[in-house]
Amino acid sequence: MSYRLIRITNNYPQYIKDFYLRHPDIRFKTYHEQHSLITKDSIETASAYVKNLKKIGVQAVEVITNATILQETWRKEHQLPHDISEQDIVIAQIKEFKPEVVWIDDLSLVDSAWKTKLFIEVPSIKLFVGHHCAPYNENLLEKLKLFDILFTCIPCLKTEFEKLGIETHLLYHGFEASILDDINKNNKFPTTDFVFSGSLFSGSGFHKTRIDYIEKIIKSGIKIDLYCNLESFKKILVKKIFYHLIVFLRKLKLHKVIESVSILRKNKAFGDIPIHLYSSKLIKNSKPPVFGYEMYQLLAKSNICFNIHGEVADTCAGNIRLFEATGVGSCLVTDWKDNITELFEPGKEIITYKTIDECIEKVKWLINHPDERLLIAKAGQERTLKYHTIENRVNVLNEILTSRL
Repeated sequence: MSYRLIRITNNYPQYIKDFYLRHPDIRFKTYHEQHSLITKDSIETASAYVKNLKKIGVQAVEVITNATILQETWRKEHQLPHDISEQDIVIAQIKEFKPEVVWIDDLSLVDSAWKTKLFIEVPSIKLFVGHHCAPYNENLLEKLKLFDILFTCIPCLKTEFEKLGIETHLLYHGFEASILDDINKNNKFPTTDFVFSGSLFSGSGFHKTRIDYIEKIIKSGIKIDLYCNLESFKKILVKKIFYHLIVFLRKLKLHKVIESVSILRKNKAFGDIPIHLYSSKLIKNSKPPVFGYEMYQLLAKSNICFNIHGEVADTCAGNIRLFEATGVGSCLVTDWKDNITELFEPGKEIITYKTIDECIEKVKWLINHPDERLLIAKAGQERTLKYHTIENRVNVLNEILTSRL
């Protein structure tokens, strides 16, 4: 069945900023030229979905909402007013494409008024689809309830959303196999034993355990190359203030105050887990984060890749690093989860751990046993390239969408 699908997505803000700094003249190119280069450079999952949907006959495009220079170029090319809002530019792009399916990643756009306006201006829409694999609060939950179908990459989140009455389908992340040849060309990263690449955010549902583990790995004496997306001191300080304020109000049993004050209600989850500053050793050992091709090139040159899920995953595995690391041939060391054996065979295709001491012990063993490590890395890559590609995921997605259309 052929249909038209538009994916409304965003990218890491730091990546977008870095992209235009690295390509200062690209802002003078056409929308199509800018969009093509961004999607090629970033290797975004959204772009890979669009590409693979096209292969099976779906007419698919994507809009990158937070690429403001790109979006401004589209506005100019379509001679829209200067004072048009970002949300209305997106509606105009959807209206031009006339899709049957609108797939939303960027939840910042969505509220009931925006959805109502969208459906009035674009009567071709038959399915309003969302995608969410991250922590959520009451405000985000109201947005998620607006979708006809919600996709998530974490089985535990699927269960939570279904209990809240949201039709939710499991769609694991995947690996775009077509990038393998390109990322191995002109790879300037040095070969390294052990690496972590990712975010370290404080607060409920985010990365407290991840931060604790990395701090202890550093203290153990194992050399780990860190390429981290760290929060600013100011942002952590604000979170600490919310934590202490909400804890104080709860001790006084002033829960009604928390619920009645909008800013406290939206941030009340910060009162669940203590907020800490990074250690000086972590900051000293951390390099700036890498994205897109650079990130894949980094992982491809890493003998061992450390992974640990955010708290939002609960007892379930499903973050994207599982497939990125194994896809490029790095030996994945990841936290044990209840469903991990559905994805990989521990001990043969990946290495799992249940405690920080077990993690440290196994990493040391892998460093000292390169032949065994290579066998595990190769088996993990074979598993991902056979079962965990974006092409596989698109087939699952297409089956669900066509059954509803």
